[in-house]
Amino acid sequence: MSTDASPKSRRLLVVLGALTVVTAVLAGVLYFTLYRPDQRVDDTVRAAVTDTASQGAIALLSYGPDTVENDVGAAKERLTGEFLDYYTQFTTDVVVPAAKESQVATQATVAASGPVEVAADTATVLLFVNQSTTSAAKPEPAVTATSISVELTKSGDDWLISGFDPVQAHG
Repeated sequence: MSTDASPKSRRLLVVLGALTVVTAVLAGVLYFTLYRPDQRVDDTVRAAVTDTASQGAIALLSYGPDTVENDVGAAKERLTGEFLDYYTQFTTDVVVPAAKESQVATQATVAASGPVEVAADTATVLLFVNQSTTSAAKPEPAVTATSISVELTKSGDDWLISGFDPVQAHG
């Protein structure tokens, strides 16, 4: 009997080993498809959200005293949700009057950018933005550098900005 138990034990070990490998592979596949939504989008989507966030930031932060209303109107086309409401109110109450009365002009450029999280219909992109501001009182450009977390939401085929928050430095 001891000679029969040994081949049966070996077969059982081989079957258990194979089941372990199959289980590990399935767990890995499930992790990367269900629990890692950033793995379900391709590089084209990552590039699209990064470009949308970058171009949107430039539109939001760049305007001139003679074109501010058109600049703000064009920027609003890139926004959605509560952020669109906030931006509309803020530009109406603060930006447009200040640009006209004080001859404020700003020009933003994106120095660096990268996707933080990208899913099928939402994304977060980190931007490093430089902004140059002039006014009638201060014609020499004041340059500031800011890190901004941009949230995007997919609407049809387009990505729209749904959040735009400066990143607080920790130190």
